[in-house]
Amino acid sequence: MGKNIFKMGIIFLVLAISGCATTSTSSSSGYSSSSSVGMSSILKFDDVPVPAGFKIIDNESFAFQNNNMRVGLLRYAGSPDANKVVQFYKEQMPMYNWDLINVIEYGQRVMNFERSDQTCIVTIQPLSTRTVIAIAVAPKSGSTMTEEKVQKYKELREEFSSPKSKAK
Repeated sequence: MGKNIFKMGIIFLVLAISGCATTSTSSSSGYSSSSSVGMSSILKFDDVPVPAGFKIIDNESFAFQNNNMRVGLLRYAGSPDANKVVQFYKEQMPMYNWDLINVIEYGQRVMNFERSDQTCIVTIQPLSTRTVIAIAVAPKSGSTMTEEKVQKYKELREEFSSPKSKAK
């Protein structure tokens, strides 16, 4: 359990840092829809598609979701061309209400998407014999702590730091 909390903390930190970047590149791809990649039947998050031909790398993936939030880093490996995968996400993510913020293409491709309360970073890594996709989903900075949650946190902190709780 401690390992999962550590992983969630790391991914949230990475997303928070990379979510602050405002580097934008215009992507003028000349890819036709006939070269696009189909959708896989495996979806870990219902609203983040995975191209057909990709399988999850279980030992390099984790996800946590409850009624208040979700966070995860899911890694997939497959054989489709990295450029086709980029085009797949450009076409598919808007259908799931994700807005493309920017694309950084230099060796690996990093695509940043967001919604009102979440971010999704898709990293596409072309390797010699396969392509690896990393999908990181997390709450946006500031969207996770509502006033109600802040108040509850303060109450819990006071309860556990009081002398009564230490005596137990």
